[in-house]
Amino acid sequence: MDALLLIDTDDASYTSDENAEILVDIVGRTRAVGGVLIFASTKDELVDVDDEELSIFVPDEEDLVLRSESPDVFDGISDLAPGLHDMAIDRIVIAGGDITSGDADGAEDVPGSVRASAMAALVCNFDVIVLSDAVIDPDGQPVTWLSGAEDAGAMVKKTADTWLRM
Repeated sequence: MDALLLIDTDDASYTSDENAEILVDIVGRTRAVGGVLIFASTKDELVDVDDEELSIFVPDEEDLVLRSESPDVFDGISDLAPGLHDMAIDRIVIAGGDITSGDADGAEDVPGSVRASAMAALVCNFDVIVLSDAVIDPDGQPVTWLSGAEDAGAMVKKTADTWLRM
């Protein structure tokens, strides 16, 4: 079974209206079939924000809403992977704003939240689909790391070409 994981899709992080329109369909499909929809935030400034305001897609009571202290949501929420495995989730479909948190050394290749979480999901023994047309950098532009995700074992697909197993 699949889970749709949307990371950092708040107004400030997910700034592309075009990309948001692309995600509307798959969010709707997930909700229509009672699928697992996970909204995750990796931003400190959103810790106290109401769940409904955490994403432009307005999480509801049926959705799983998470706040991670780490760009890798599987690291920031230690029971996430075991909980998803317990729910018979074996594939994560992932999209969102690939927000990069700075590091003390000023490293240039610090993985953003979507990239770090996608790689962690692979390590946690999930199949991963990265929605290529629904992952954006902080400037609202497509990310450049998708070939590396494929090399690591993720599938990279356009949102319209992705069928959910629920």
